[in-house]
Amino acid sequence: MNSKAPSYFFAAALLLLALPAANMALWIVTAENNTDFETSLQIYLSYFPEFLRNGRLLTLINILMLALAAGLFYKSMAAPKLRLAGIVSGIISILLLMWNVFSLL
Repeated sequence: MNSKAPSYFFAAALLLLALPAANMALWIVTAENNTDFETSLQIYLSYFPEFLRNGRLLTLINILMLALAAGLFYKSMAAPKLRLAGIVSGIISILLLMWNVFSLL
């Protein structure tokens, strides 16, 4: 394996972790500013293009990105300097992944 590959895996995983985290932060901020769930949902979905205005679809995309991030963090742990950061970030990815999975239930 290329000596820079774990660094590339880590960078890609950070991006894949940041996008769902930003999406979840958007939902939290939107929901806090409104008392009615339906109003919050409509405001939240208005930030996305028409073809993505579906809560379940957005959650499934988050789940996919977080699963890929967790896998890439695992692959990045091959580099000793990224081992601790990969473990911590991987755990965060898995926790957010579980949160998204259980929000679909």
